[in-house]
Amino acid sequence: MKESGHYYDRNGNAVFQVPNKSKGGMRYTTLKDCKSLNLYPSVTTIFKVLAAPELDRWKQQQVLMASMTLPRNPGEDDESYCARIMEDAFKQVSDAADLGTSIHKALENHFQGLPYDPIMEEYVAPVKKWVDHNRVKFLQHELRLVNAEVGYAGTTDALIEKDGVLYVLDYKSRKTKPEYEVKPWSKEPMQIAAYAHVAKATRGVNLYISTTEPGRIGEAWYDEKTLADNYNAFTHVCKYWQFANGYVPPIGKV
Repeated sequence: MKESGHYYDRNGNAVFQVPNKSKGGMRYTTLKDCKSLNLYPSVTTIFKVLAAPELDRWKQQQVLMASMTLPRNPGEDDESYCARIMEDAFKQVSDAADLGTSIHKALENHFQGLPYDPIMEEYVAPVKKWVDHNRVKFLQHELRLVNAEVGYAGTTDALIEKDGVLYVLDYKSRKTKPEYEVKPWSKEPMQIAAYAHVAKATRGVNLYISTTEPGRIGEAWYDEKTLADNYNAFTHVCKYWQFANGYVPPIGKV
């Protein structure tokens, strides 16, 4: 199976799917398509060359939980049982991703004055309070960004202004526990830095919305030095992605 990813054209248009010439309809865009169409990989696609210890640990926990709670069928062989455990575990992963997408959409709609599913209010309400408390002004939503000089693209949730300073804002849904502080995962500051560099924002913030403790949010603010250090690190990751995949996107100012 060819690995798919998120890719953009030079104008920032998402090219996540392409026509399926053999079967009709559309299919997910692959690296081969990216090369033939001169596309730019997303920041998250580039991150696939790095380990994801926090995400991997969470996925492993889902498999372990499924193995402890899923009963074995009478006469079921080991291979079949293991397959059912994996299917059950990764349904939880898929469900978590779907909920995260729904939360993002509800927040995007609310702050643009659009209606959203009322069931999402428990996730939207604490963010409303956070925005008011921090005197945040939204400037742009779902901002598409292309860095053709380095060779990447992506979409950030919002460009905001706080106390006259420009920030990149990115939401993250997160399963939390009361006894643990919400902290950024290892690649999240780099993601913000990659977006901020293109958006000409000097600072950034991740806002974490708990999916297990309704009403709880967490925040991680990044100053100029943090973003500069993380952007420098990201450019090296980007170069390695290009080396590992044998592809350098069209380089030069957009």
